[in-house]
Amino acid sequence: MPSIDAIPVTSTHLAFDDTDSPDGMCTTYLAALVIDALRGWDLIGLPRLVRLNPNVPWKTRGNAAVSLSVGVGSGPRRLCGEVDGCAIEAYERGAPAEPREVLDVAARVLEANAEFSCENTNPGIVCCNRRPPQRLYWSAVRDVVALSDVEGILEKNDAVWKKYKNGRGVIGASAAMSWRPRDRTWEVISYRDAGRIGTQRDIDSASVLRMDKETLHTFNNYDYETRHVAIAPASPCPVLFGIRGDSADELVRARDMIRGEEPASWILFMTNQGTDDHIVHRRVGDLRANLSAKMAVEVVGEPRTIEGGHVVVRVSDGREIDAMFYEPSGSLTRAARALVPRDRIVVFGSYRETPRAVNVEKMRVVGMQRVIGKSRNPVCPDCGKSMGSLGCGQGYRCKRCGRRASEAEAETSEVPRAIRGGWHEPPVASRRHLYKPVRRMPNGNINKLLIRN
Repeated sequence: MPSIDAIPVTSTHLAFDDTDSPDGMCTTYLAALVIDALRGWDLIGLPRLVRLNPNVPWKTRGNAAVSLSVGVGSGPRRLCGEVDGCAIEAYERGAPAEPREVLDVAARVLEANAEFSCENTNPGIVCCNRRPPQRLYWSAVRDVVALSDVEGILEKNDAVWKKYKNGRGVIGASAAMSWRPRDRTWEVISYRDAGRIGTQRDIDSASVLRMDKETLHTFNNYDYETRHVAIAPASPCPVLFGIRGDSADELVRARDMIRGEEPASWILFMTNQGTDDHIVHRRVGDLRANLSAKMAVEVVGEPRTIEGGHVVVRVSDGREIDAMFYEPSGSLTRAARALVPRDRIVVFGSYRETPRAVNVEKMRVVGMQRVIGKSRNPVCPDCGKSMGSLGCGQGYRCKRCGRRASEAEAETSEVPRAIRGGWHEPPVASRRHLYKPVRRMPNGNINKLLIRN
């Protein structure tokens, strides 16, 4: 069986991007159609689903591109999908094809299916025998890349490509092709019959819950906080459901556990989802537009709840900025509301220029300030009775004899905090595609059942 980690070198690489819209289509579905059309060649290695910078303002939905490798396969092979009743197998290695021929076949499929009517849909398709340098991927997942720069790289790599409308999809396609994973996950995606696309999906939520509880390496299947089935998209796209996880073999088994509408096809992808590849360690003074960052900061102001139930926390690492926790983030927002000045936290999120803030995706509490509060009013030494308060900051007075006491004479004790140290994350339904769940963090290895309960 071929390695599920490998990205083939001796093959022809094909990638495409920006073919969907908020109203339909899906670039991964186009991958299924392209694989079916390329049956004159073999699939080498797993298809790769690559998410790019989630902060770019012109993205259509999830900012995903797809990369495939094809050629004349050799060596071990493994089942990685089914299209129109025909099994899709991926070889471990292979000899390259002619890039222009592969491009022409794939381009015809793209031209017949992409959502060209959407203003923000600007497809691009790229093919070559030598992948672009991996720095292109890191630039595209963390920053904004110019099309002219990408085309210069493609020319040096003897690539062929087609761009449609403004051609921005060439950027994402080239970046997906250049991805060499430091971390990776997998997703198995099942697609709907063409006649049912746009209608309500029929997915048995009880089967999703059973699958979630009976698999060890899947994640983001079900939102226990909002009771939402998270494997099904909300858009009217061709995807029936997608299951993500850290074991490709387990994902194929998990797919068979879902009951309801019968899928028409399915594909197993290697992906960068759930990796936090978009996150860069930054200081407050280094933040800029379209950037996602993690920052070690100290709370310097009391949390404020604003209209809509969102929470604003002023933080600083020498320079101050607002950390925004949005109401849909549920338990994460409640944790933010329990912070106090001098707490030390690490926040992960995206920078917003107007109003200037960091939109927090997850948080780790690394240092908690002791909170001391009044436990009892002073006792009158003459009467032995508890004194009454004269108002905030005005001290106390005995109701029987009139003796006074200062604020400092009240008894105090440490107040239990309504927040715990460690990781705090939003419910599944509020997580971005690249968001790394706490259970995947190096110091967040918590039992799956413990997280769910």
